[in-house]
Amino acid sequence: MRMLPWAVVMAAMSVAVPAAYGQAGAAGGASGKVKVAVIEFTPGAKASEMTAEAKRQLQASSAFALTQSKRFDVVDVRRTREASQGNLQAVNSESTTAAAVKVGKQLGVAYVLTGTVSEYTLKGADDFGYATLRTRLVEVATGAVTYSGDTVQQGTSAMRTTGATEMQTKVLKPAIEQLTATLVAKL
Repeated sequence: MRMLPWAVVMAAMSVAVPAAYGQAGAAGGASGKVKVAVIEFTPGAKASEMTAEAKRQLQASSAFALTQSKRFDVVDVRRTREASQGNLQAVNSESTTAAAVKVGKQLGVAYVLTGTVSEYTLKGADDFGYATLRTRLVEVATGAVTYSGDTVQQGTSAMRTTGATEMQTKVLKPAIEQLTATLVAKL
């Protein structure tokens, strides 16, 4: 009998707290930061050299850069991967935002950053690596694309190897910094 009031309170909280979190959390709540989910990018036809680990590193590095900007509250990439994995092609599709909006609502965010890696060259004829990230920032509440564009990056110096680590340091990190600056300016 003593447990009944406790059970009623816990049941009410299990409904009220997530609902309140979804409303305040998406807008950033008291922090004033924009809540965003970074989806794992899909490699395009010219990104066949990109490994699964390189894709995960790109997602994690993008999320970290957005967090470091102090403008965004980024959902843990593990949660984002779980939410989007079954439908990754549709979430990153340029033809519709419905799948991205669905994932965004599931995660309680205001925006979803989706994208494809349209070029990923570890070492070109000139010994430089190249990458092109085609990204979209989708507003979850409306399904509108707030930002869409390509981030093109050549290596900061010649590549000594054809390894993913060097590609991350010399090509993808500067591309992510450039993308982050663009998104901060947009929001």
